[in-house]
Amino acid sequence: MTMEDMKNEADTASVSMALCGVMYPVFIQLKKVNLSASQTLRAAFIKVRKVILKSVFID
Repeated sequence: MTMEDMKNEADTASVSMALCGVMYPVFIQLKKVNLSASQTLRAAFIKVRKVILKSVFID
């Protein structure tokens, strides 16, 4: 693993954490308005996040 690979992994993890911090309040607000939409959006967000992290850390 090169230094560039390690930097890319750290960047991806940082972005992932930032997105979670930004999206959490959105999920809370949406849950108050439309529970089904909130659950669907949250599930999709989690799946995409897992795929992105998996592709970065496995390659």
